[in-house]
Parts: sequence; C-alpha cells; structure tokens
Amino acid sequence: MYVAGAVVSTIRSHAERESPRECCGLLLGTAREVREAVATANVAAEPARQYQVSPADHFALIARCREASAQGAEPVEIIGVYHSHPRSAPVPSPTDRREALPDFLYIIVGPVGGSEPIALRAYRLIEGEFEEIAVSH
Repeated sequence: MYVAGAVVSTIRSHAERESPRECCGLLLGTAREVREAVATANVAAEPARQYQVSPADHFALIARCREASAQGAEPVEIIGVYHSHPRSAPVPSPTDRREALPDFLYIIVGPVGGSEPIALRAYRLIEGEFEEIAVSH
C-alpha cells in the first residue's frame, strides 16, 4: 500500500499534538493508495486509552468525497482510519480488534514522545485477524 509522505507527516504531527490522548482520523484514497489523512475529533469516553471517530466528522467527509466526485474530481473514498498509541507500539489492541471492520485499512502510530521517531504500521482485518500490510512512501 502506498502512503503519501505528506500523509505520514500529517498523522505523526496529529499524534504529537494530541498526546497523551489517542488521536484519530480518516484515510482517503483508492484501493492501492492513501492520498490524504483527515484529522477528526476523538469522542471516546476515555480518549487517553481508546479512540472513536466523531460521527459528525465522518459524515462531513463522506459528503466532501461525494461532492468532489460530482464535480468531476478524481474519485477518492474513505478507505480507512488512523489512530495513535501514545505509550505503546503501533500494534492492534484487543479493543482495536473488537471494533474493526473487514476490508478497512487501519494505520496505527506510536509511541509518542520518545527519542525514536514515531513508528507507523498498517493492518487489515482478514477473516477475524489483523494482518500487517506493507507500506511504502
């Protein structure tokens, strides 16, 4: 999966701004490429431990994609979600697994605030299990 360098930068910056809370956002693109990361509000009850994309932000982005397509822009759609693990590795948690949808792309970044760069990993839920997806940028 190709993830544009600007997308990686956007996600990492968002994670740093929101730490120690988990950040979250939606991914726009095609089946082979993530073209844009759009930050959304994390409306989870415990945002320091989990994430929930704001439904209002999600619906607004669906409308934006439809509007752009109707105006003749190259079609993109919401292909996935990203979030951060501020204090742990970018590996799906049991909560991530319970909440996941098949065929959606999941990008996780973390940990935040250490001396090492924030790691980024991508996954898809396939037959009930997360499988890591190779990312290039």
